[in-house]
Amino acid sequence: MGFALQSKEELVGVFSRNADAYRKRLDEAMRKGQAAGRDQILDHLKPRPGMRILDLACGPGTLTIPMALELGGDGEVVGVDLADGMLAAARQSIAGRSLPVRFLRMDAENLQFQPATFDAVGCGHGLHFLPNLGRALREVRRVLKPRGRFAASIPPPESAPSPAAEAYRAVFDHELGELPAQPALEATRRTVNDLDRFQAAAVQAGFRLVETELVEVETTWDGPAHYAEINSNWWSYASRLEDVEPDRRRRILDKAEKAVRDVTGEQPFSVTSAAHVLRAEA
Repeated sequence: MGFALQSKEELVGVFSRNADAYRKRLDEAMRKGQAAGRDQILDHLKPRPGMRILDLACGPGTLTIPMALELGGDGEVVGVDLADGMLAAARQSIAGRSLPVRFLRMDAENLQFQPATFDAVGCGHGLHFLPNLGRALREVRRVLKPRGRFAASIPPPESAPSPAAEAYRAVFDHELGELPAQPALEATRRTVNDLDRFQAAAVQAGFRLVETELVEVETTWDGPAHYAEINSNWWSYASRLEDVEPDRRRRILDKAEKAVRDVTGEQPFSVTSAAHVLRAEA
């Protein structure tokens, strides 16, 4: 049971195939102001007219598009990702709109830009999927102009997951198997999961004024049905449902919803979401 996630290419495939579901989950979090890490990126980069900004691992344009809107038609935001499905979702989001934005297929570990090209670089929940974190950070430093700003967010390990999250995950693990190990990402995860190591990695890559912090926000849910539906769109769950026939998929989601209901009741509830955030200057 389960699926392989042993290489960057396999991860890209998972994200590409689940781009629309991923966008649905993120759109709600951003709309409700419950994406603390990504909001911190926007706050630090401070997009304004005339800037040229790079959005690494841009996904469906979650940060790219809001930053482009801040430019007022003067400047450019370039979103890069390796997942074709994500890029297609991002381009669909701006169809018929006149925005200073481009979406390109590109590896964050090998950026195809000249040195000192960008005023700012952001990366929302993407660095932990890069096997060579040091190379990616050096690439960001290379393409930034002197004193250009960089900000990135990472989901930290859940040391104490909420009862709802634990119950929901347990159903998927029992029915579909646990997420497989990702040995190619172990070194990167050890670094970004530790704020001191994360900061040291940025300093080693040549950044200055580096700071890291844990940010938290309360995420609200209308009830167990809302929680079960929206979280089924998150990549780690949507990917496991990819090849499941419809009737069994429905049964698994019903079980997951019941498991959440057993610990929360029918009423609305909230859980604490967190992110590791890095801020730095070139």
